[in-house]
Amino acid sequence: MQDSIKLPAQIAAGAITLCVLAVAYWSYDLYELHMQEDHFAEWLTAALFAIGGGIRVRRAVKARRLFDGLVAIFCFFVAGEEFSWGQRLIGYTPPAWFLSHNVQQETTLHNFAGVFGRPKWSLIVILVGYGLLLPALRRFAPGARLMERVGATPPPDSLVPWFGMTVAILVWYPITYSGEWVELVVSVLFLGAATGTGSFLVSLVAAAAVALALTFISARRSGGAPSVACARAEAASLLGDITTGGAGYIDLLGARSLEKRVWTAIAEREIDGDRLSGFGSTVCAESISSNRRRYGVDPWGSSYWVRVEEGLDGTAEVEVYSLGANRRRDMSGEGGDDIVVRRAVDPFVHPDTTGIP
Repeated sequence: MQDSIKLPAQIAAGAITLCVLAVAYWSYDLYELHMQEDHFAEWLTAALFAIGGGIRVRRAVKARRLFDGLVAIFCFFVAGEEFSWGQRLIGYTPPAWFLSHNVQQETTLHNFAGVFGRPKWSLIVILVGYGLLLPALRRFAPGARLMERVGATPPPDSLVPWFGMTVAILVWYPITYSGEWVELVVSVLFLGAATGTGSFLVSLVAAAAVALALTFISARRSGGAPSVACARAEAASLLGDITTGGAGYIDLLGARSLEKRVWTAIAEREIDGDRLSGFGSTVCAESISSNRRRYGVDPWGSSYWVRVEEGLDGTAEVEVYSLGANRRRDMSGEGGDDIVVRRAVDPFVHPDTTGIP
């Protein structure tokens, strides 16, 4: 593969980059919507990594190349992490350990900040090592012998500038959600490094078909009426606890702009979890798991969110929302099922709100 120009992979990487930047420039709302979880870009990233991992593991086992096998495992790992190992697809509530310590309250490993730090820096280290250092070492006889001994196949030189571009963008992070589309470009590069022109094009078409199907399916997942009613009641109770029940501190209610998971706001002492009495006592027709309300999770295993925007008259527009039965942020788009409740409050004239204790 080393003498291949890899032109299709380069064209795909360039097309994705230009398309994303153009959409972000002309319609940022559209860009923001499609960079959300369970939309086409994320499903395509997962599919490309999964296909690339399958191709790599077959070749690594056949040729007995240990390092190449580890790269294949990395591809499978990223594919699984991209869709939270089926959490949002199936709609299950993660174990308490993930709900408490994972920054996104998902069944993923890369979002444990205390272990991996910021995920983008872990990805940067991997991209520098695989995409930049390995091709450089190949140019020296000792490095080439070492890589052959451990069974490492570096990406071709034609893809090195593209790996460099992804690293630069991750470091620069020019716009919100840059990491999401850079991961898509990286999936193209890892697939391109492992395939010839024909295999790459077939794999790309297959991945796009899978991604389109999963995007369609994820947008149309539905929940039973009892779960929807329960989520509406819980969101309303959360809003009441935060705005009039004394659970929301001034640092939260007085924010100019804020949007985060309810559990994150509790961990950062912007919401008093002990005063979410209305939320904890909300009556639902469905059975409530012991972990769900404790960690601010809706009936479909996703976090409840709180958003605060400063109003023109000095009030705060407080919003609590669930991603709904389809477990993805629709952002009020057509056909979306996000469950949203909101209320305007004066953050400085508020019962039982005295700031962070």
